Amino acid sequence: MNLPASDYSNHVLAAGSFNSTGLVVSSKLPRCSDMYLLSVASADPKSISARKPVHFTKSVTQWFTKDGVLVEGVFWKDVEGLINRYTGEARKNK
Repeated sequence: MNLPASDYSNHVLAAGSFNSTGLVVSSKLPRCSDMYLLSVASADPKSISARKPVHFTKSVTQWFTKDGVLVEGVFWKDVEGLINRYTGEARKNK
């Protein structure tokens, strides 16, 4: 998936978090949309330790109560699932 970098908030996690290259965590919530995109990729996709990027797109309404309160546990469970998918999917083109 190739989306313009200007559409993302990018954060590079510290080297050693998952591999020697670090990670890039990107998120996108388009204006007037409830669909949130979160992706995790290697900071150096050509590295031998890089893994296949993963992402999910989900409606933010699934993380809030009817009163508009964020249910953090549900959100973090989805984030943890994404991280688990990233660490479990070895890069196929090594």
